[in-house]
Amino acid sequence: MPNIDPVTVMLADITQRLQARPFQPFVLRLSDGTRHAVPTADHCTVSRLSRRLTVDHDDGSFVAINALHVTQLEQIRRKPSRAAKT
Repeated sequence: MPNIDPVTVMLADITQRLQARPFQPFVLRLSDGTRHAVPTADHCTVSRLSRRLTVDHDDGSFVAINALHVTQLEQIRRKPSRAAKT
């Protein structure tokens, strides 16, 4: 029987997004309302065993998140490149 635990499903979805090529930036929205941008795949690490995510920020800080608190994933729309406009 497949594991349909919501945390397992969320971790699988995040892992899939991190491995997608081309990578599409996204935001993790948490149960307390905070948001953490994942602009590149290198900004986020998933630990399936501890069910924890680590998001590194460009300023050198990071946040460790219990995956239970991830309520939504939001895709960040990239601005079209100048080459695409011509």
